[in-house]
Amino acid sequence: MTKEEVRRFLDLVPGSRRAAQGVIVDNGDGTHYHYTGVIRMDPDLTEKENLDLAYGAKHEVIRMRDLRTPHDYLLRVRLEAIAASTRAIRTFRDRRARFEARGRRWTLTDYYNSQNSEAKRYIARLGRAQQRIVKAIPYGLAPINEANAVARKTLLGDVVMVAENLRSFYYFMNIAMYGPYSGVGPGDCVDAALIALRIMRGSESFDFDLDPRAVLPPRVEREIQLRTATQMEFTFGHEFAHLLEGHLDAGDASGDIKTYSHECEYAADSRAVLAAGPDHAAREAVARGAFDVLLFLQFLETSAAAGMLGRFSASDTHPRPVERIERLAATLGNRLSRPPGEIEASIEAIEQMAGQVGKRVEYSDRPDLLNFYGSMYLVGYTDRMKVDRVEF
Repeated sequence: MTKEEVRRFLDLVPGSRRAAQGVIVDNGDGTHYHYTGVIRMDPDLTEKENLDLAYGAKHEVIRMRDLRTPHDYLLRVRLEAIAASTRAIRTFRDRRARFEARGRRWTLTDYYNSQNSEAKRYIARLGRAQQRIVKAIPYGLAPINEANAVARKTLLGDVVMVAENLRSFYYFMNIAMYGPYSGVGPGDCVDAALIALRIMRGSESFDFDLDPRAVLPPRVEREIQLRTATQMEFTFGHEFAHLLEGHLDAGDASGDIKTYSHECEYAADSRAVLAAGPDHAAREAVARGAFDVLLFLQFLETSAAAGMLGRFSASDTHPRPVERIERLAATLGNRLSRPPGEIEASIEAIEQMAGQVGKRVEYSDRPDLLNFYGSMYLVGYTDRMKVDRVEF
């Protein structure tokens, strides 16, 4: 809503008040309406298509009438995921405003292309023949609720997608596990791991752009973001490896499907690292990201065993994280693997963190600490909880 529209609304509607975006109207019974703008209907589009214009360009919305390419498939996944989440809609309205404020014409595809730095960095490490294969398919982030990454064969073609929330999961796990080396206090580290766990449960709301949960010192933020970037590189590399290894062809599976799928995961882990160019430093960086990601998966498995996550979704199609760590270490050898004893110490540390999160939940005065939908904060790096819709 424009400032003039907000002022007119406040004058005409009793009980209305300003919000960070638009106006809130209290209904007097504990409920309220949140008006964020006036929809100007495009006669060429249906009612639903007009709603989609808040976060998609008109030509993108029209493309959804007749899907023809895997790029259309990825666009549909993104549009439908945003439409299914009120928080995502609010987030994308803000993203669009900031995108257009830089003088750029908004399309959802262009926005996500601007967010593909980790995937592009990894692709640049591949050989030319491999680059041609990977660049021929659509790839990138998607705002899907389940924090996961997938290389998928569709009727329209192959697609690689990584959930945006997976990046957020890595970010908070990095604070939890590496924050102590930068002066982050124990309580905030445990709460960072708790936020990461809530992201995987789907209870932490999709609005980190609007409400980041913490403002870290610039040096610490840079360190955490660098670690997160290498972990995202490995994640994309792992999914690209499934493509390059031919794992998307179901006809390759023979014999026991579980054994086949486990071997595919081992192969994708190692190829993601070894295919990262002839430069040892590049492989070493991706290897660090790989071990971190697998350790974070061990945190999830330990949390699931303690009843804090429910059934771990990757447990059937993927080997146990510890097994993947051991196989990757054996494959990479001494030059790229972590030093002797460090892997065991890291596994022990990640399991101890899961135990500390369990105690945090057990002794909390909130029985719904894991389940309530909303935001948790790192108290050492925020002055207070923000008021939803009023402040962001």
